[in-house]
Amino acid sequence: MTSENRVEIVIYDAPTLATTSGSGCGCGCGGHGHDHAGHDHGDPLARVSLEFQARALAMTLEREFPGKVAVEYINVLKDPRGPKLPQTKLLCSLTYPPPLVYINGQGRFAGSLPVERIREEVSRHLATTSH
Repeated sequence: MTSENRVEIVIYDAPTLATTSGSGCGCGCGGHGHDHAGHDHGDPLARVSLEFQARALAMTLEREFPGKVAVEYINVLKDPRGPKLPQTKLLCSLTYPPPLVYINGQGRFAGSLPVERIREEVSRHLATTSH
């Protein structure tokens, strides 16, 4: 799956779906409402969809580490793989706030997309695999 010299980042998101009835999140987890702590209204990026933030992250990492990083955004509510993903269960259980950020299959961050910390982890991983 991952090559030794490549870092794979997957961002799992379960954005709140606007429903007229207000009767749930739409993730199939029982009709409760999610409190998305990661979507803070005081944050200027909160209005920018996480999908666009993920694209910006991908472009930033590609510029710094050309050809060595792959970034994938998965909306677990819309992606056909969603119902089968363990991350969907985590998000719907409210164990962790969205998004969940996985680096090479390991859960690393929840509740935000910390670009600088992700960049540092990618740099550290690439440094250890180049030896």
